Amino acid sequence: MTRFFSLLAIFTSVTAFAEDAWRQSYDAGYTDRQGAYAGGSEIMHLVAHKGRLYAANGYWVDARWVIPPDAEKQSAQVLRLDRLDGEWQVDLDAGRENEFDLFYMKGNILKSVTFTRDANGERLAEPVNLLIFASGSNFERGGAVSTWVRSDESSQWTHTLVRHGSSNGGVRWVPRDIEIYRDRVTGRERIFLLLGNPGVTSGVYDPTLPGKIRWDRHVEFPFLTSGSLRTRPLGLTRANGALFLSEGSSIHRREDGPRPRYTEILDLEEDTDTDVGGVRGLTTIDNPNGPGESILFLWAPGGRSRSQVKRLDPDGRGGYTLHDEASMADLMEKRLGADVTYTLGAHNRMLEITHPETGETLHIVGFQGNLRGRNEIIWPGSRLYAGALYAIRSRDGSYRLCEVNNEYSRGKPILVSPRAFCPSPFGDGGLFIGGHDSSRRISDDMAWIFHAPLEVALGLRRGADSIVKPVESPVDPRWLEGPVYELRIYHAREHRFGDLVDRFRQHTDRLFKRHGMKPLGYWAPSEGTAKNRRRFVYLLKHDSRYAAFRSWQHFTMDREWEAVLDRPKFQGLLSEKPTSIFLTEHEGSQIAKSSVGANDGAFELRTWVARDDQREEVESLYAQQVTAHFAEYDVEPIGSWRPFDRPQSENTLIAILRHSSRAQASKSWAALEKKSGALLVRLARAPESLFLRPVEISASGSSKKR
Repeated sequence: MTRFFSLLAIFTSVTAFAEDAWRQSYDAGYTDRQGAYAGGSEIMHLVAHKGRLYAANGYWVDARWVIPPDAEKQSAQVLRLDRLDGEWQVDLDAGRENEFDLFYMKGNILKSVTFTRDANGERLAEPVNLLIFASGSNFERGGAVSTWVRSDESSQWTHTLVRHGSSNGGVRWVPRDIEIYRDRVTGRERIFLLLGNPGVTSGVYDPTLPGKIRWDRHVEFPFLTSGSLRTRPLGLTRANGALFLSEGSSIHRREDGPRPRYTEILDLEEDTDTDVGGVRGLTTIDNPNGPGESILFLWAPGGRSRSQVKRLDPDGRGGYTLHDEASMADLMEKRLGADVTYTLGAHNRMLEITHPETGETLHIVGFQGNLRGRNEIIWPGSRLYAGALYAIRSRDGSYRLCEVNNEYSRGKPILVSPRAFCPSPFGDGGLFIGGHDSSRRISDDMAWIFHAPLEVALGLRRGADSIVKPVESPVDPRWLEGPVYELRIYHAREHRFGDLVDRFRQHTDRLFKRHGMKPLGYWAPSEGTAKNRRRFVYLLKHDSRYAAFRSWQHFTMDREWEAVLDRPKFQGLLSEKPTSIFLTEHEGSQIAKSSVGANDGAFELRTWVARDDQREEVESLYAQQVTAHFAEYDVEPIGSWRPFDRPQSENTLIAILRHSSRAQASKSWAALEKKSGALLVRLARAPESLFLRPVEISASGSSKKR
């Protein structure tokens, strides 16, 4: 264990579960009983399943996703709580429990589902209840959606790769909801899964498979129409015997049958941002104005969202009427006495819960908001309110606000956004609430889960603040060592190399320096094919690996940089994802500051890769047989490094060298290789060289044009 709760243990039996207290159940950033790291920047879902509580976390803008601690990114996890006073344990690590070495940033879906029929529509002897987790993996030119199903007998999870494909055209493989629905025409019960922009697919219960679900080989919608959806679909719900999904500004109804189709029943006819989504939190409620069921949702179209809750009522003639209920922004402004410039809410469905005294059906809606003013209550470095407000909807359509751990004040844990709600499965009548939303800001181990008695959570009586103090998350000491260098290589599109250089010259170089990054040199290949000569190579210096993480995050959020990327001249410049290699200086290396920005000579980026377990021998021989003779053969070392990350750091040596000319470089290496035979036989492959010419970026910059 990396954290100690001995002081808190004194109070556990007396106050931890007092009827009038909030209690922090999960504070990310510790090692569980099995030695797994329990962390996360966000809690995405909370689910009760067979007497236990499960949570899905995510690692968006968390250092463990960006800086792999064990040679791989820390993927999303499922956490498990076995008893009310227990400690959360890691039950599934999505990155370790798949056979394709895929990484998953967020736990997009966690749900307990129940099948009542088999694949042929025949009723099962007993309903089958499964806990299912789904997540998307996005890579350079494609993506995939995976599911995992838990065996409650063995506690093992079975992974299934449901779909994979291209990400061209902005397609994102981000699952968002799951729903079981029985087709009214075919009688078959199916489980529907939102895949992200590719659309919706489905499957059936199949007990012969390890994962118990047989997924279709095709996408049901929008297959054979548009091919993919413009924005991510965010919700599925059943109402009035039909299945509905939301996408962008629209809600669609499934028309059942052997070849189902989808009918748009609502279009709010406004542009939506695929990151925000538009229609969110699709939830079914009783129709307050007549028979049947209504659909409740939150409308958040983009950067000026007021998070307006809307209701769609059946009109009795096959159509629907739309009603506005409440704006989360308006409620927040009244509560905090500050201007609210943006809100986002309903990350998941709105939780239905029963009033403990009146029996009335209530719904809970989580949300967050940006404030103008009231700097003392915002999350530092953002405009987001640091507390966690949520709205409670009464049956009459009225709303009131409550807050996790009471009103925020400085010194209390920063929460930002409650996004998951679940009644306690432990018989205590309480409510668990989990959340945080990284919102593109560094959020190391900021995921949280609180518990409160239901009366406290519903604001029927005030509960005391949580007695748990916020704990500083441990940072890997290696991340803080420095300096660290970063070698980056860009591949410009045809005819766009000049625009790329202009972007660096006019904006990027200066913004690097604004955010604590020091450019040491900019180069382009001096030989090779036309395609290879469109590469752009540069070297940055950072105080540490963690400082680089912070600097890049602040750089990408810089408003000036965002404006630069909006200019057509600077859009679509690269043909592929940039290469980024973080480096630590090799022993004995000294960066030749006087030469790294020189404007004459031939520069060379050279890489040696040792055979397995031969790195130390290679480095020793490199010093004896190569660097010791550099001066003799007119080779000037600019610097040499090892990659920071494993596995490359185990066998790779990278150097930047300067020669008086390209011809002299060939002569020098011909002579040096005769002296380094013992080194060469220990390499996995021949050394790789990329010859470079300096590129002028700024008058006071790191390099000048020859």
